[in-house]
Amino acid sequence: MTENIILKVEGVSKSFPGVQALSNLDLDIIEGEVHAVVGENGAGKSTLMKILSGVYHKDSGKIFLFDKEEKLSSTTETLKLGISCIYQELTIVPLLDVAKNLFIGNLPINAARIINIKKLYKDAKEVLVTLKMNIPPNTMARDLSIAQQQMVEIGRAISRNARIIIMDEPTSSLTDKEKDILFTVIRHLKERGISIIYVSHKLEEVKEIADRITILRDGFKVKTVRNEEVTKGEIVEFMIGRKLDKYFVKRNVEITEKIVLKVEDFTRQNTFYNINLEVKRGEVVGLFGLVGAGRSEIAQAIFGLDKAEKGKIFIDGKQTRIKSTADAIKQGIYLVPEDRKLQGLVLKLSVIFNMTLIKIRELNRFGYINRKKENIVAEKFVKSLNIKTPSLKQTMSNLSGGNQQKVVIAKWLSMEPKVLILDEPTRGIDVGAKTEIYSIINELAQKGVGIIVISSELPEIMGICDRIVTIFEGKLTGIFEKSSFNGNSIMKASLGEVM
Repeated sequence: MTENIILKVEGVSKSFPGVQALSNLDLDIIEGEVHAVVGENGAGKSTLMKILSGVYHKDSGKIFLFDKEEKLSSTTETLKLGISCIYQELTIVPLLDVAKNLFIGNLPINAARIINIKKLYKDAKEVLVTLKMNIPPNTMARDLSIAQQQMVEIGRAISRNARIIIMDEPTSSLTDKEKDILFTVIRHLKERGISIIYVSHKLEEVKEIADRITILRDGFKVKTVRNEEVTKGEIVEFMIGRKLDKYFVKRNVEITEKIVLKVEDFTRQNTFYNINLEVKRGEVVGLFGLVGAGRSEIAQAIFGLDKAEKGKIFIDGKQTRIKSTADAIKQGIYLVPEDRKLQGLVLKLSVIFNMTLIKIRELNRFGYINRKKENIVAEKFVKSLNIKTPSLKQTMSNLSGGNQQKVVIAKWLSMEPKVLILDEPTRGIDVGAKTEIYSIINELAQKGVGIIVISSELPEIMGICDRIVTIFEGKLTGIFEKSSFNGNSIMKASLGEVM
């Protein structure tokens, strides 16, 4: 790898109302390297990437590209300068073909101002060969897999002669096989001298693909190190600023034998079949299986979002009928959904609104909301859950993913749940926020709440649960007690081997 610095950031700072996002940050990118940028949500990663891609303007500091100071005042300018950003939310146009998506905004035009179709498809084919994509350039983008769409995004950057490509959580929607393909392409780009700035929460991937790693915390750079000089555990400690004696907090509490939730023969055709499940007071039960196994659908049926065609539900030993979410809420059953932004929050409204929305009737008096009580409720959970927000009036979309998740949880905690279902509670949040979510789960269990956790991460489900139930193609394939947890056995059961 040539030690040729092509991008240098010196003393860059950026603030937003009530938040110092970056403070006097330095960074350098070497030609032909994969440079990972890691840190907790709110550490400043996204702000830095948006400054480098021209979306945000820095408040102070300098940025040098190929030894020349640049302002990076717009995304158009950064593209011309050779910096391209591939965001987590892809920008593929489904109704255009691959060739047009590759060169969108940069289509070859002849002297008559007409698209040169022959050149377009010839150039597109060359880009696809570079990406090792064996698909015709006239393939419609809507027919591509997510991984293929992501490759087209990379191809778009190549077509613009990008020297630096920023990748923001590039594997969030990819399978392991698709991730391997992406990494092969990244290594090929390195060989061509293209530098990759790789932003990810997944430290296993960072350790696999990065040459150097820059760690951010609270808007400051903690350090930049070569990959081989640091362990994953050390990265975590640098990210959160404290030692991790134990990643998962153990509970010193004896689970009662009192069953708070029991599900018998739960069935929904083509989704899940004859599910038998029970949760005791103070117990954390995990649902583990592959994506599409039916875990979320089971949870949604318990919560009344979907209807089970057959089966019974018992709360505290009494059979109950749950036909809607209102019925579930009356019984003290609450669900923190997998997609917090789409299903759990109103992103354009405030923290206090989102946190107290479910208690609106309780806070209402003669047609007016008791603002004093509303503030007391919200402040209680901001403090107890360590929600980082400059004020209760802060717009939800301005909070980090981990803090957004804690607001969703706080909303239901204010209702004092008997049963709390958490669907992928740590997806898309950083390590520090994960440990805080684990502590919240721990504290709730100690208070006697029955908890169901759905997770696709085996180490997580083994670390926080007292019992694990495996699901494969809608069927229960295994029940594992804490004393007999075994990763291989649990994984085999999740792949359909009935235990």
